[in-house]
Amino acid sequence: MHRYATCFVLLATLSVPALARAGEADDLQRIIEDSRQTANDLERLDERKAAAMELTFLRTWLDRAWNLRSQEKYDDVRVVTDRCRAQADMIREKITASKLGAQADQKEAEVARARATLERTKKQLENAKEQKIRLEARS
Repeated sequence: MHRYATCFVLLATLSVPALARAGEADDLQRIIEDSRQTANDLERLDERKAAAMELTFLRTWLDRAWNLRSQEKYDDVRVVTDRCRAQADMIREKITASKLGAQADQKEAEVARARATLERTKKQLENAKEQKIRLEARS
């Protein structure tokens, strides 16, 4: 009986790293798939196409991570997925900056229209004052 227990412990010890590697591969696959979905979401958010090049880089890096995962180079996959995460954060910030820039441009256009209206109103007021003075001079 003692011999069977020893064999069981030995087999269990040898199979644990294989199970851990399989679990790690599944985790990395999930991370890569989540990152791909994030890239799709970011592309939909990027209405102004401000981060098109960065999204291309992100997709390329995700493909690279998938290839490394297939080659069981898990440490390299983690490095690439960390880079992808940072790239996604940068893309989010670039999209936000683009949207805020568009809002600022819109506000500047509104201010320019308001200033033009103000100038027209001032000119009309000045013309009205001159006309009033002319009419008073006739009387």
